[in-house]
Amino acid sequence: NKSDAILDKWESTEKNLMVEVYEQNNAFKARIIWIYDEDDTITPIAERLDIKNPNKSLRSRKIIGMDVLSGLAYNAKQNRWTGGRIYDSRLSRTWDATVWLTGPNKLSVRGYYIFRWFGKTLMFTKIN
Repeated sequence: NKSDAILDKWESTEKNLMVEVYEQNNAFKARIIWIYDEDDTITPIAERLDIKNPNKSLRSRKIIGMDVLSGLAYNAKQNRWTGGRIYDSRLSRTWDATVWLTGPNKLSVRGYYIFRWFGKTLMFTKIN
């Protein structure tokens, strides 16, 4: 099934983030499974919280296990996963998101605000 091609664990090309893409209720999501924050090398990864979240009730949630990508649906015509939302805990912002494969082990995630050309693309490699 082509829509399942992104279901796996992925590491950013900067090697500072690992996510696991999974499917829940016919939508694709990604949760953080590991992160490196050069601004805080002292706090253990498992204890880091989403302290900058604009929603005060979410500031006590742990970064590890947190969904950072949600609501993606597979678009067979475009061969992309579209309609998603990506949350950036460092900037405390949520962006629209599109995901696509650039190779069997390469994943691109485009986060953007209103216009797709105004955004940033993150690259990931499948973790073996």
